[in-house]
Amino acid sequence: MARPVLTARTCRSRLLGYALATAACASITAVEASAQALPTGHAGHGQPQAQGQAPVHRAAIVRLTALNAEQLPSDSIQVQVWTTGSARVGIGAADPAPLTDTLRLSSLPAITADVSEGDVHVRLLTPGRMRLGGDVSGGRVVRFTAVGRHVVVLKGGVGADTVTDP
Repeated sequence: MARPVLTARTCRSRLLGYALATAACASITAVEASAQALPTGHAGHGQPQAQGQAPVHRAAIVRLTALNAEQLPSDSIQVQVWTTGSARVGIGAADPAPLTDTLRLSSLPAITADVSEGDVHVRLLTPGRMRLGGDVSGGRVVRFTAVGRHVVVLKGGVGADTVTDP
């Protein structure tokens, strides 16, 4: 009785087929899950949208709760917070609100930011570095940590980046 011989090429093509089928099933399952999570009357991904109905807006909220300034011995710290785009910021327990000017802080309190439409910059003006860490809801990441003198919380809740200021 003759047994079929599997060549390396046959194995690779079958493995690729299985991988593509798995990815397609995962994508369809994710679309169906997000469509079921939306309230009645909202169109999901891949579903036609009724005329006159606005697209679904998903807010990306970042809660910076792990804030620490590693500074040289000095009297106080100075921190600036500003936004680019139309990001909204809340300091302490306050709800996020649009910023019209740069915030100047003398400490690092908890910060809640809606980064759905813009970035939020946090810059330490006194000597030293700061470590920012937080949780994200509605973004691509769950939590992040960034260390530096100038940290940018990125639009869409995709994490943070550090900027090297001159």
